[in-house]
Amino acid sequence: MNYHRRFFAFAVCFLILISSVASASFQFSDDRFQGVFTTENIDKIIEEYELFDGWYWTTRARVPQTFHGMENMPGWTDTAVNKYHRTNYVQGQYGCRWMANRITRAKAYGTYGECFGFASFVGYLLSGEYNPHHKWTYYYSFEDAGGLKVGDILRVDFQKNNKHYTHSAIVYSVTDDEILFLQVSGSNYNKISVGAGYMDGYHNNPKSMEELMKIHSLKICRSPLNAPEAGQ
Repeated sequence: MNYHRRFFAFAVCFLILISSVASASFQFSDDRFQGVFTTENIDKIIEEYELFDGWYWTTRARVPQTFHGMENMPGWTDTAVNKYHRTNYVQGQYGCRWMANRITRAKAYGTYGECFGFASFVGYLLSGEYNPHHKWTYYYSFEDAGGLKVGDILRVDFQKNNKHYTHSAIVYSVTDDEILFLQVSGSNYNKISVGAGYMDGYHNNPKSMEELMKIHSLKICRSPLNAPEAGQ
């Protein structure tokens, strides 16, 4: 009996130690863009982190990287890469899952966590929350959300024709005519798209509210800093 208690106590201490080390190693921060939910501010993020349209948010999976001066950050790359000029681009390999080890259901390899992690990273820069998918407010209809706002994360998770679709994208701009997104396509090695329609792998890049409303199981994730009471 005493053996089992000692083993249990050791296991608990070990888990606490591992958790503490992981937390201590995560020191990246950037509050320059926080609290400003505009297309112009997202453009500043794109410029700073080289998230250019047609570039790739990808690198070798589970390989420690240097991320904007922060060393040994697993699964990130120093910048997005242009496959024609950067050797970091490797077709068929994935990486750069922002906080993926803290995201429930994120897979170790494959495309599941890529767009999710990318949207979470941009969401962090806009809000200061490391995991906006857990910290922000969810709306399950456009009516409840009062429409879409720049900086919202639009998510979908549904079954169609015996296939499973998931996608996350940041709302890039909103006008009376169209809604455009900043996102990566996991099925295309995390190719970055700036100012396109919503790409969930099934629908043909919908850009209008009418088209978006036809997508099943959409969830709108919004920072409290971007709520009406926050003056936005």
